[in-house]
Amino acid sequence: MLLEDHHLSLIEWTELPRGIRLGTGGAVRVSEHGEDGGLLRIRLAVQGEGQVVLELPLGDAAGYWNPGLSGGRGLPADWAGRDAFSAVRSAPIGALYDADGSSRLAFGLDCLVHEGELQYGVSEEEKTFVVRLPIEGRLAELEAGLDLVVVSEAMPYARAVRAVSEAVRADLPVRPASTASREPVYSTWYAHSQRISEEVIEADAAVAAELGCRSVFIDDGWQRFGDGRWYAGCGDWVPDTGKFPDLTALSGRLHGQDLDVVLWIAPLLLGEQSEAFDRLHRFAPHHSESLRCRVLDPRHPEVRAHLVETCARLVREYDLDGLKIDFLNSAMVYAGEPSTGDVADVGEAMTLLLRGVADAVDLERPGALIEFRQPYVSPAVASYADVVRADDCPADAVQNRRSILDLRLLSNGQVVHADPIMWDPTASPDAAVRQLFGAFFGVPQISMPLVSLPAAHRDAVAAVLGVWRELSGVLIDGEITAGLPVDGYPSAAARLGETLVVVAYGGSVLDLELDGVRRLVVLNASGSAQLAYRSSTPATSMAGLTVVTGTAAGAAAGRAELGRQGFLPIPPWSIAELVLD
Repeated sequence: MLLEDHHLSLIEWTELPRGIRLGTGGAVRVSEHGEDGGLLRIRLAVQGEGQVVLELPLGDAAGYWNPGLSGGRGLPADWAGRDAFSAVRSAPIGALYDADGSSRLAFGLDCLVHEGELQYGVSEEEKTFVVRLPIEGRLAELEAGLDLVVVSEAMPYARAVRAVSEAVRADLPVRPASTASREPVYSTWYAHSQRISEEVIEADAAVAAELGCRSVFIDDGWQRFGDGRWYAGCGDWVPDTGKFPDLTALSGRLHGQDLDVVLWIAPLLLGEQSEAFDRLHRFAPHHSESLRCRVLDPRHPEVRAHLVETCARLVREYDLDGLKIDFLNSAMVYAGEPSTGDVADVGEAMTLLLRGVADAVDLERPGALIEFRQPYVSPAVASYADVVRADDCPADAVQNRRSILDLRLLSNGQVVHADPIMWDPTASPDAAVRQLFGAFFGVPQISMPLVSLPAAHRDAVAAVLGVWRELSGVLIDGEITAGLPVDGYPSAAARLGETLVVVAYGGSVLDLELDGVRRLVVLNASGSAQLAYRSSTPATSMAGLTVVTGTAAGAAAGRAELGRQGFLPIPPWSIAELVLD
């Protein structure tokens, strides 16, 4: 229907490699194109409203990947697939992949800031896959035009997504990773919700340090009126002195335990109980029923100046090492509405705001950590946060895994963090291990009441975090590969140099790319007693096998034969290391 409903006869078609067709219409035209390193770069001239269309044969397509928070990764009909984007919501990037994991189409557009919507799906009439970008609103005013990048060579979908993501943000700076961004975190949110205090945090922080955490993220509840799970008191961003009589002194004591301190803030939220409400409410016309507060409109310079100073003040006054900045996507309630400020487009205003925040925080604390989370994952704002976190998914190890791997494919330069990890402390320690394994390809954030955590749980967490920290260079900096997104990434791997880390999440066969590998670390997150595998290496090799964590940890090391296919004898919810001869 995308083709039938949008003036097919008026589209000018350009044939691209691999059976892909590019259509342009209205006041949009192809001005130039060229190929560079497996990427086709196409310059589109924009002189008003129009459209950009990509169409290709379905082939053996199994699913479509996009950076939005859509639950499915299958093949929607073209009247159903939609992904709205802006600087603080998703990104104009997508990939159609075959059942064997290769990309049929991977593309990206560099219109990363302004509001737009990608439409995509299967054409029932043509038996093709179609992607359409309407050029309207601020996109129609891009006098410099826009660039479309298309992968022109066959390659695995994960590599293709990374290629287009890197290409569309090639000229944007990367925020250097803070030291704390690469180390496990203790988060207060799921552990205690808003029921936090100096005493609660210090007690848990001591245990967190023993487990291997190197920072404390003080979440919602530290601020005045931070009770009741809603946000009617937000806006002043000063401590609740009943809970935190001296927040600066608490930071100093945590620093004394070699723990960095990161504070939560939702700067766009404005509650009627705050003292700031009388001064700022005229810049916050929208009332959010779900949040029970107003939302500040960043298109006003007064709002941006206030929020930049607020973030800088927090870092300065409370001796912080960073900020966890939440609810930035709330600004999109003003998308498409006329502006009474100095900026018309919400995405453009948010880019100005976040640049100002990052610069001001860096002046106060060079090398500070700044965390964003899904859905504000666009390369347009990646320069202003060194951490990007999976969206909220309490106790959902599967969704945490999916979100982390989505972010690993998309992010360039940012360190990906898991959503804080929680579980039932009355369950077996395997419940904790399952959550940690789901978060293994992101930096783990532990969020449990640690003082009261059973000793067996603490031991299990310490063992897994110990392995994670030892492998962190591979896990953070290595190349990520994964099973099909439509299947929820049933396996995933990170490779750096001669070390390969593989996690089996489901019952599918592990594909082991062992050429040049000397150290193989395998996590059995499937619950099965043995893991089926296929190897890329034709010759059979021997490896020493040691179970590192789990009930069989410490047992005598054995030998394993690695052929073209077979089974790895790794107990459920365990980590094993194989050293290849």
